[in-house]
Amino acid sequence: MASIDVTRPNEDYRTNGGTRIVLSAAPAWPATRPSGWQSVPAGDWSTTKGKSLHMAPPRAVAPGAVKSEEEESADPIEKQPLMALDALSEEDLSSADLARVREAERKTREILQKYRAAMREMMVRCEIIDQDLNLKKHRNPIHHVESRIKSPESIFEKLGRYGKEPTLENMERYLMDIAGIRIICSYIQDVYNMLDLLKRQDDLIIVNVKDYIKNPKPNGYRSLHVIIRIPVYFLDKKELIPVEIQLRTIAMDFWASLEHDLKYKAVRHIQGIDAYHELKDCSRIIEEVESRMQVLARALDADDE
Repeated sequence: MASIDVTRPNEDYRTNGGTRIVLSAAPAWPATRPSGWQSVPAGDWSTTKGKSLHMAPPRAVAPGAVKSEEEESADPIEKQPLMALDALSEEDLSSADLARVREAERKTREILQKYRAAMREMMVRCEIIDQDLNLKKHRNPIHHVESRIKSPESIFEKLGRYGKEPTLENMERYLMDIAGIRIICSYIQDVYNMLDLLKRQDDLIIVNVKDYIKNPKPNGYRSLHVIIRIPVYFLDKKELIPVEIQLRTIAMDFWASLEHDLKYKAVRHIQGIDAYHELKDCSRIIEEVESRMQVLARALDADDE
């Protein structure tokens, strides 16, 4: 039976045969806007194959900053703001607006499909590596793999942090983690071995590596983040699509899940204990335990050789 592990707001990871696939939940947007400002349509997001249509929130724009209909229609669809139609029906739109919205929807589906394809390609490669290691080394370094496509809310929020307009063009240009997979390994050395194996695949481009295992974040977060570009072949072209890969151990994943839950629920104190400092101390203890366990794991590997 498929299990659901909600690890992020507005996203759920569903397990199917050991592989978790994310399905975005509909985002909830603030209804209020600053006085004197107005809302304009900000773009539409949709899932494929009959799943629910997710709409991005209206953009707040200063008075007088709204483009005329002629100016809007003159912009390429990739540069137009993403539309929000959750409160509108086709009767509310002119034929020109409706055509533009449908084209934006088609373009959005096309773009997100590219990221889903890249995500699946990367997951298949991980499965092949794991099976090959099991066959030749008699061990499985990968405990499990999770995957997700960033939710519309997350994409909007991140573009906002970058100070960029929420357009399809900016989404592709500035975000490298729309598609993401998380590889959970047993031991720390497995994490670095997986990175080396990925580097050996000469058609993968390693864009960036951030090692939060050797250099944990101030709150104690530990993981290895890698941005790669993977070739994906479509009917008429090949594209190098970015995918974020997070590699971590089971213990790191357990810690990160607890940290997320405490942060999401805004829990600061538990029975008089400062949750932030306690969690950071737990990270230090986990690091010490993992180092000791790694010594034992290496002894096992030596016996197998």
